[in-house]
Amino acid sequence: MNNSKPTYHQKSLSRSIDLQKIQSVPVALFKLCHLVRLHDREAFSRIDEMWNTLHVLYVVTAGQARIISAEGKLTLNAGSAVVRQAGNLLQHENKRGSLSPIQGIAIAFDSTENDHLSWPFGLPAPIVSRNLADKAVELVQACSKGQDSSPFRPHMLFYELLDILQDHVTHSAPEDHSWLDNVLRHIHQMYTHSLTREQLARDANVSPEHFSREFKKHTGLTFVEYVTRLRIRMAQEHLLIANPTLQEIAQLTGYRDTFYLSRKFKQMVGSAPTHYRKMPKKIVSLTYNYTASLLALGHTPHMGAVASWMEDKCGEPGHEGHETFEQHSEYELVKHPELIVNAHPDVIIGYAPHPGSDELRVIAPTILMPFEELDWQEQLLHLGRVTGLESNARGLLDRYHQLEQEANHTLDQWMEGTRGSAVCIFMIGEDGAYIYGHGWGRASHVLYQSLGFTPPSQMVQDGQLLTGYVHVPLSEIHLYAADHMFVAYPEEPSEREKLDNLLSQEFWGTLSAVREGRVYEIDADTFYGFDPLSVMKQLQHIMHHLTS
Repeated sequence: MNNSKPTYHQKSLSRSIDLQKIQSVPVALFKLCHLVRLHDREAFSRIDEMWNTLHVLYVVTAGQARIISAEGKLTLNAGSAVVRQAGNLLQHENKRGSLSPIQGIAIAFDSTENDHLSWPFGLPAPIVSRNLADKAVELVQACSKGQDSSPFRPHMLFYELLDILQDHVTHSAPEDHSWLDNVLRHIHQMYTHSLTREQLARDANVSPEHFSREFKKHTGLTFVEYVTRLRIRMAQEHLLIANPTLQEIAQLTGYRDTFYLSRKFKQMVGSAPTHYRKMPKKIVSLTYNYTASLLALGHTPHMGAVASWMEDKCGEPGHEGHETFEQHSEYELVKHPELIVNAHPDVIIGYAPHPGSDELRVIAPTILMPFEELDWQEQLLHLGRVTGLESNARGLLDRYHQLEQEANHTLDQWMEGTRGSAVCIFMIGEDGAYIYGHGWGRASHVLYQSLGFTPPSQMVQDGQLLTGYVHVPLSEIHLYAADHMFVAYPEEPSEREKLDNLLSQEFWGTLSAVREGRVYEIDADTFYGFDPLSVMKQLQHIMHHLTS
């Protein structure tokens, strides 16, 4: 055993340390306080008021938020964010047209106690950053792991988020292309009018040469190429949804000469306008329901948004006669437009409004249908025209109308002609539930339009049949009670147990539908879609519950 002591070199012990080279560390400006997942615009508003003394970062992961700040109106789409300073509240505009109940993440943070406090993130403005949305989700996951996660990781991710925000503010100002954004917006609004580079450059207060250089750099096309492409795209869209004459198309797209229109159309599309509708087309579907509707029509999209509730419709590759196709979530297709570009589609279909409609039209003709203004049958007929399968669409509707007629005949006998009220409630746990009107699917249109039930009186009073859906806290669900209640419960057993305990403490047990056994449990996935096959299945499930 060696008991000798370690030896030290005298030279190393006496070496002096240059204190001037020690770097000072910047003071910490902010600290992470709270975060929460949000499922609707009401939750966004409640959080904004509850955290009014804190700074808040909002990240939208699905849907669309319309916000009013002191500086004006902002629109946040999936994958975008906004940060506001403590005390500067954001009002959420209650306006029709959202694609789906908004979902997102709110992250509250506070200032540290130091004398060098500054606000480095500027005024509230939409921030579009793929990294930011991913980092926010990662932060939520790190915090939800609790003791299984490192105590340092949430704070590390939080500061990475702040770094992304600061980087956005720093680099967005020098590269201000607001004039070019205004030009593109003007072109898309006025493409039927005579447009010249010189006039647009003059309106933007830039030279024609700078205009052309920046326009080509930003869009990849010259000004003339861009306008021509937009006009031909619009001509394609008119041909897909209607049957206009060549003269009508010319008027709708800003061309005075039909021969010139035909020549440009054939150069870009490869077919004369009169033959375009008959050409086979590669379709990209941006929404779950349109993907399911296309499959029901017998058309397999080239690329489509899919979700878990569609598994029986998509099946395995080659299953049920469907060809394979590239599948993504709706969020991915909004967040990664390059996926659509790389697919080289002939047609893009989705809901209106869409945050990138102008950009999509540069890729391919884009058919966007207003979800709240067209019922599912009208939307299916539009898809039938786009795909050249309108006869298939009408055949599916005939099948549904036959089922509808048989169901009403059965109910007339079963209920002796009276229907009463009914409602579909989709429980989300402790946060409450969603209740949908007739324009938002979830089988509500089956109850109210096809079977003649009336909605709860509270729903009519609130006007929710117009706005589409309402989020209801557990303490208010009894206000939306009906004679017949179709309820989807959380799938997770622990969540279900927790919800049952809460409902037992509320007004739930006093409802007549609960006491008389007229509450029917439904599967949320089955009742999600409004494609024809989903709707037929929903009608059959409803009838089974009512008559068994």
